[in-house]
Amino acid sequence: MTRPIFIVGCPRSGTTLLRNLLRSHPNLSFPPESHFIPWMYRAYGEPASGQEAWRLARRCLSFPRVAPFWGIAASEADFAACRTFAEVTRRLFEIYAAKEGKPRWGDKTPHYVLDIPLLRRLFPDAQIVHLVRDGRDVALSWLRTRFEPGNLYVAARLWKEMVTKGRRDGAPLPSGAYFELRYEALLAAPEATMRSVCAFLDEPYHAAVLSPSPVRHETGRTVRGRCEPACRDFIVRDNSGGWRSAMSLRQRTLFESVAGGLLAELGYPVAGLARRISLGERSLWEADHLARFSARKLLRFWRAGWARASLSFGWAMLLRYLRLGPGKPGDAPARD
Repeated sequence: MTRPIFIVGCPRSGTTLLRNLLRSHPNLSFPPESHFIPWMYRAYGEPASGQEAWRLARRCLSFPRVAPFWGIAASEADFAACRTFAEVTRRLFEIYAAKEGKPRWGDKTPHYVLDIPLLRRLFPDAQIVHLVRDGRDVALSWLRTRFEPGNLYVAARLWKEMVTKGRRDGAPLPSGAYFELRYEALLAAPEATMRSVCAFLDEPYHAAVLSPSPVRHETGRTVRGRCEPACRDFIVRDNSGGWRSAMSLRQRTLFESVAGGLLAELGYPVAGLARRISLGERSLWEADHLARFSARKLLRFWRAGWARASLSFGWAMLLRYLRLGPGKPGDAPARD
């Protein structure tokens, strides 16, 4: 059984570029982002029979981020021997990898940086690659996407929370299970960095990993009219440090006031601009975030099937909670 690979990190940290580079490796297969693992597990738990495993697999395959993009065919027989959530998930990824003629699978879903303990409990042999990027560049890129952060304050807060949790959850993992990588290092020295990634994954280095292989539906993707650097078929080497010219003094001050401590801890330059942000100001930033994007998010999520999936998962989680009683129905079972 091959070890699964999970590429995680705050969104806009370069996880797409790293996935596309590793997709070029002859042994490694990465489908489009899955998103379903924590949701499905917390909603449905472990299957008790082959029939339940097949129902779970069908739910995964119909997930809004899977159904339009993965393009895999599966049958009930493919899951007849599955008796755990992890086995069902592995089988889905194995079917995708087999379609590409590759022996090992991985998944790049940035938000799984918040679920590292769950991933490791479901997949004790999993390897986690955590990509970290200067939060100011992350924020500038994130705000252009028109999803998640509604303003710079919230972007800084989310970057700080995600990076901090990912590092905290990754630190106690055994050697060979967690690898922290800087996006800036990947751009500055691609070959040396990819050699270190391949060594961590215990995969032979191939020069092919220096040429990104975007997933088909992302090729040519744009954000507000600008072609995504991560979705090109070459590494955009100068895609860092843009915050120096793009951020005003006021914006730099706000970001350092929220996340300057983490920037300094990670070795990124800070100018000592941090100031105290009052509770009232924080509340206004958060209210602005909700007001600016909530309506548009709801409309887009409904059209894409996300809202319907959320309602379905919420109902399933409630039923599971009532069946299992109080506790932590979202936790994976302990493993020896």
